[in-house]
Amino acid sequence: MQVLAKLLLSGYYGFGNLGDEAILASTVEALRRRTPETEIWVLSANPEETTLSYGIRAFNRMSPIDLLRAVGGTDLVVFGGGSLLQDATSFRSLLYYIGIIYLAKVLGKPLVVYANGIGPLGSRASRCLTRSALLTAREITLRDPESEAVLREIGLPTEGKVSVTADPAFLLSPAPCGKVADIMAREGLGGQGDIVWLALRGGKDVRFYRAVADAVAFMRKEGLCPALLVMQERDLGASEAVQKNLEARGEKPVPLVKNVRPAEALGLLQKGLFSFGMRLHTLILSAHAEIPFLGVEIDPKIGAFCRMVENPCIPDPGTGPAPDLVSGFRKFLENRSTYSSAVKKHVPVLRQKAEENIDMVVRTLYSIV
Repeated sequence: MQVLAKLLLSGYYGFGNLGDEAILASTVEALRRRTPETEIWVLSANPEETTLSYGIRAFNRMSPIDLLRAVGGTDLVVFGGGSLLQDATSFRSLLYYIGIIYLAKVLGKPLVVYANGIGPLGSRASRCLTRSALLTAREITLRDPESEAVLREIGLPTEGKVSVTADPAFLLSPAPCGKVADIMAREGLGGQGDIVWLALRGGKDVRFYRAVADAVAFMRKEGLCPALLVMQERDLGASEAVQKNLEARGEKPVPLVKNVRPAEALGLLQKGLFSFGMRLHTLILSAHAEIPFLGVEIDPKIGAFCRMVENPCIPDPGTGPAPDLVSGFRKFLENRSTYSSAVKKHVPVLRQKAEENIDMVVRTLYSIV
């Protein structure tokens, strides 16, 4: 097939973060479906692994030579998705992404901002730099209304240029049923019913992991099957902390699933009754799988998403006393059918909005080639 154009994806790819890899996987899948004659490139922290996983050309995101080759050789830079323009991670991280935008400008390459989550932007310098950079974009799509509010706060004109869509992960296709069944059998979940997926995050007080272990014991008494789903390698310690607490109280360990691809994670979540998640994409993929969820608001974007789809969220355990998760899970189970109905009501709209991100990319691409 003759190549019509080259398109470069820039985001937080190649770091083993299941959420960002879900964005990449769904974007590549959707673009191949909509514009198969376009060659897809990507900036990655692990180019070899990214090329192997997605069958696309990957460039080292930290190599100046690779950056020049990638941006200079593309026809369109697609910036995102994910929460790239924020300084909560670090000001240095923000500067890196702003640098990508300005490199495209210097090299005369058109750029669109794709399904971004904007903010927080804590400093005046962050706000000014972000505003100036985004003025160079041809078009901007945002994954949530809160990001649009941030752009208004920093004084970026939004009329006619900015639209609120949804996260690209809503376009991801699940792995084949046979592959999902193999993973479940391997981890001792074959034939298990009423699975509750627990996707934890590290860095919390030991009391929190003790509370999770209490919740596991409660769910088992209710006839449920708790299972741990590791979204990122750095989160493995949190799951291990829960296992140690279970061992200390004489409980058997919880099945633990790790090192899965985004499509496999989606397929696994589809087998669950509900999920408990501390990362945004655990909840997004749960919603996409049409199962209800209980979130933990360790980041404002998590609370915003939970409210959007009318599912519950508990406060960040780092801001107060250890939560009573048993009571939280009991209340969730009492209202699970309500939360399930809410997810099924909102998700078709979110899938349609996620497709608008691809519409924007294809429209822009065809206008310049």
